[in-house]
Order: sequence, then C-alpha cells, then structure tokens
Amino acid sequence: MSVNTIELSSNDSEDSLRCDNYFDLLKTEANIVGEDLQGHVDSEDSVSPSASGTSKSSQSQDGKKTTRRKRASSTESEVKKRTTAAERQAQKKKLAEERKTAKDANKIYKPGECMKHMTIEMHPVLLECWYCADIAREAGASGVKVRPSSAICDPALVLWTRSVPPTLTKNRGMVELTPSKVQCERGLYVRRLEDAAELIAEHSLSQTIQLASQLAACDLTLVLYGVKDYFKTSGRKTANSCNKLITEIDLEKAITDLVVSADCDTVVVNTPNELALTVLHFTKAVAELPHKKAKRDVDEQADFYMRGDNKKCVAVDKHGNGLSRVWQQMIAVLPMASLESSRALCAQYPSPLTMYEALLTPGGVGAVADVGVARAAVPGARARRIGPEFARKLELLFTATDGNTLID
Repeated sequence: MSVNTIELSSNDSEDSLRCDNYFDLLKTEANIVGEDLQGHVDSEDSVSPSASGTSKSSQSQDGKKTTRRKRASSTESEVKKRTTAAERQAQKKKLAEERKTAKDANKIYKPGECMKHMTIEMHPVLLECWYCADIAREAGASGVKVRPSSAICDPALVLWTRSVPPTLTKNRGMVELTPSKVQCERGLYVRRLEDAAELIAEHSLSQTIQLASQLAACDLTLVLYGVKDYFKTSGRKTANSCNKLITEIDLEKAITDLVVSADCDTVVVNTPNELALTVLHFTKAVAELPHKKAKRDVDEQADFYMRGDNKKCVAVDKHGNGLSRVWQQMIAVLPMASLESSRALCAQYPSPLTMYEALLTPGGVGAVADVGVARAAVPGARARRIGPEFARKLELLFTATDGNTLID
C-alpha cells in the first residue's frame, strides 16, 4: 500500500487552517447549543414536577375552599332553618297563649262558668244577722264566694265583685297592672220592714236609697224582709198590734215613690231562704250581664230578630245525623208540599244533589212528577203522583240561574 503525499503551498495551508478553524467554530457553537438545549430540557424536566405539584396543591386548596364554602352555606341554611323553626314554634306558642287567654277571658262571662268568678261582699253586721244565715250556704252550692267587708259604707249594702285577669296598661307614661277585681254596677239594699218603717213614715226612704247609691257608685235594688210578718194580724188586740208606724197603703206609696224618684225597684221576701235565693238570682243576673249585653248588641245590628227564627229546627251532630230530616223539611216548607210528598221525594232522591242531577237529565221533570205518594199509612192504600206542577216548581228551584225568579 502506497502512501500518497500531497504537498500544499503556503496559500493552500492557510486556506486549510481557515477551514479547520471554521469547522472547529461550528462544532463549538453546535456543542454550546446542544448543551443549552439539554440544560433547558433538563430544567423543564426538573421544574415540571414542582409545577405540577403546585397546580395540584392549588387545586386541592381550591377544593378545600369550595368544601368550606359549601359547609358554611349549609351551616347557614341549617341555622336559618333552625331560626325559622324556632320562630314558628315561638309564634305558635304565642298564638296558643293568646287563645288560652281569650278562652279564659270568655269563661269569666260565659254562662255556667261566670258564677265561679263572682264574690258577694257584705258588711259583717248584715252577714251576722239571723235572716242572712242561708246566703253563705246557697252561694257555696253555686260556686259563689261570700266575703265580709267592713269597708262598705252602709251596713245594709250587698255588693258584687268579679275576678278578672290583670293586664298591663299605660297610665301617664307609666306601665301598671289593672286590678284583679272589678266592682259590678248593681247592688242590693237589704232592710227589715220594721227598720225601714220609720224611714217610710218620715218620707225619707227615697233620699236614703239615693245617698247609699251615690256612696256605693252603683244602682241599687231595695230588698224588704218580713213584710208579711209585719202586717200579720192576730185575733187579739194588743198594744203592739195598734202601734204600727205604717200601713200597707203607706208601703205601696213608698215603693211607688222609690221607683219614680230614685229609679229603684223593690223585692219583698219573707223567709231567710227567700232572701238567700233572691241574692243568688241577682248574682247570676249580674254575672251573665256582659254576655247577654254582647248578644243583644249583635242582635240589634240585624234587620230582624235572628233568635226568634229558631222554630222547628233540626239538630245535626258532627257525624251528620239529622241531615235527612233537614232535607225532608226543606221540601215540606215549599208550596203545594206535604209531609207525605216530602217523604216520598226524599226516599227517591236522598240528597239535594241527586235531585239536581235528576232534573238536569232529559225527562227528569217527568220522573219527579211520576213519584208516587201514599195517601195513608195503611197497607194497600191507593197512591197518587207528585204531579207536573210541583215538579215544575222543583225544577225552577234547583236549576234557575236568575235569583229573581219567582216560584208561584
């Protein structure tokens, strides 16, 4: 193998050196670029895990924040629900208390319950009198309390007080409770005729009653005890029988003058039991007065007396027993109707709806007209029909759309 030797000139050697230097420079730049690219790739590889970790941590933090927000919103909604439920419960409790208070307030004036809230106040002198011995017993049997009161201005007075629940009122910028007892606007003035005879003889009974009425601040009714015994005559003429201060005519004149001048009526009793029952009757009347007055005020607002239109009424209980009798009575009050015809129609049509539906069908009026009515309650009696005229009236009553239609 031969070796070829090439000789280069100086110029050629310079060119070759230049080429070698150029290629060396290109290799160096290529190595540098490669190193930079490799470093960039390595840096990307080294940064990407941390970046992915950061993104994952940010996502987890966002998820935690979202969960916290959801929990907070759910907690707020639960608190709102609990608050709303508590408010509803408090409102229901308040309404129940108001209803109970109104019910208790109505019991004070309701007949049958009002007597338990009444108190008879009498002066101890009058209460210890022998003719008033039955008052406490009769009052206790009716649930009324009897209380002696020495503050009464006249020993002959009998007054009433009603126990009421105290309420808060505003008076001159101050909140205070109302009294638990209210005095009634009616009273009794109980006197024996023997004691009142002197006043009658002096014509001062009317002035005495008026003064007592002013001091007691209520209207009074005079109760005279022992009128029969005072005017009772025996077969013997004694000094006492001739020493009567007044006569029966004088008593009648005094009672008449009392009604006219003092607007005070008089009740005459002769036994302790009559006196006790009189006091009890007045107690019941005074106790039921607010309830009766409220009913009267409602009745006066109507154009007619509603409580007078309760004749021939039919009682219907909560289970509906009695509705058939109401339906029968509705037909019986119509013109040309009788008890037998109403019974026959109710047996064929048990309710107003069934009759209405029957009259709307074609031929319904004829079917109603052909309903048979027994003439008597005996077996084999000949029956008659309702008739077309009464059926036509029933059709007008049930199907007319004009309220001014007359049923002749």
